[in-house]
Amino acid sequence: MEKIHLEFPLNSNSRSMIWDRVGTTGGLEAWMADRITEDADGIYTFSWGGSETRHAELVAKRIGTYVRFHWMDEGPKTFWELRITFSELTNTYVLEVTEQTDDEDIEGLTQLWESFVEKLSRRGGI
Repeated sequence: MEKIHLEFPLNSNSRSMIWDRVGTTGGLEAWMADRITEDADGIYTFSWGGSETRHAELVAKRIGTYVRFHWMDEGPKTFWELRITFSELTNTYVLEVTEQTDDEDIEGLTQLWESFVEKLSRRGGI
């Protein structure tokens, strides 16, 4: 099992605006996948390019603070989490990404999250 923890300073001073981008289906869809749907049981379907699809179970959520998912095609103790924190040192909000995974390609996962957050910054204005 591998774990990554990344921190990305954000360009927004509005926690609610950031939450709208990282804690809602529509917000995530703008930067993380081509399409995201949610069913009544808290199962999210992430689709890319019309052919790749992954399913994630919502494990935990605290509105305005964090959202945690489990990819259903990975082991039971795996998860990925998006957390909004405030750095008093820099006086900015930070997006913390934590992923515990069966995937051993930590460098590839890090690059993937970096590209996602770059897209979030470009498309989401944060």
